[in-house]
Amino acid sequence: MAYSQRHLRLRSLSYIQKPNFAAWANIHVFCLLFAVIAGCIGSTTPTVQLDSATRAEVDGILNRLQVRYELTGSLKITRMMVTIEEGDRNEELRELLWYKKSENGGELLHIQALGPMNETRGIAIANQDKNQFVLVLVNEQKAYPGPLSDGVLQEIFGLDLRVSDVLSAIFANPFLDGRTDELKPIESFHPSTAGTPTTFVMTRPGVQKGHVEKITILIQEDEPRVMEWLIYDENGTLQQRAAFSDYRKVSGILRAHKVEIERPLEQTRVNVKIANVELNVEIKDSKFDPERFLTEDIEIIPLSELGE
Repeated sequence: MAYSQRHLRLRSLSYIQKPNFAAWANIHVFCLLFAVIAGCIGSTTPTVQLDSATRAEVDGILNRLQVRYELTGSLKITRMMVTIEEGDRNEELRELLWYKKSENGGELLHIQALGPMNETRGIAIANQDKNQFVLVLVNEQKAYPGPLSDGVLQEIFGLDLRVSDVLSAIFANPFLDGRTDELKPIESFHPSTAGTPTTFVMTRPGVQKGHVEKITILIQEDEPRVMEWLIYDENGTLQQRAAFSDYRKVSGILRAHKVEIERPLEQTRVNVKIANVELNVEIKDSKFDPERFLTEDIEIIPLSELGE
């Protein structure tokens, strides 16, 4: 989607509040890395109603994707390269990621961006249990805390970022938000040769009125792989493309090790390459506690103030 006037205003405000572009670029890295935006519709692509056999096949695919998510109690990534291209700007960062399902059922996420000497440049923590989000820019000694609210993230960053979108990108699963009732297959390719992958192409309405999403899933060796997630607006214009590839099994669970997110109208592309990932390892809850970063030597700027 094109920059809104609000987005442009907030970006101008960011240059005043932060001493250099690198600080604001850190925010974009954290947001665009997993910002799979809910999107677009009004497509004229013909759809068909699911018969009972097709519905059962689709449900089987969704169930297998859901099982991968449920079997992942924690996730630790210690080698992740992120390249972000925005117009003629290009930045590459190494990032670390920790994810955990808490005993209370909340989703906990901690991301660190490292500089060229592996120094910590930025920290982002989302803690559902405490309803807290904080972004810390280490060099600038500034922290931006606020409630973990979809509305707040959209107001501050100008992105339709939802908590479920972040999880969808981490797990290469667009269906974690539960929007499957209106899912319709528009194409399916069943090979005549045994062992050859089967491809499903499905559509569903987006979160916003008049939007449509198109999702391509490859079935290989009975394992579904979400390959592409396209989002179109009411005019049929591509708003965002997310592609998942390089699937490998980690602790018996199939995971995508490459993610590419492209927003054509904003001339933005984010590439993520994961080299080292561990599943279901012990991670202390303190890793996701934002309060430990809000020290006396850090200037605290509530997220609500950025939106004023």
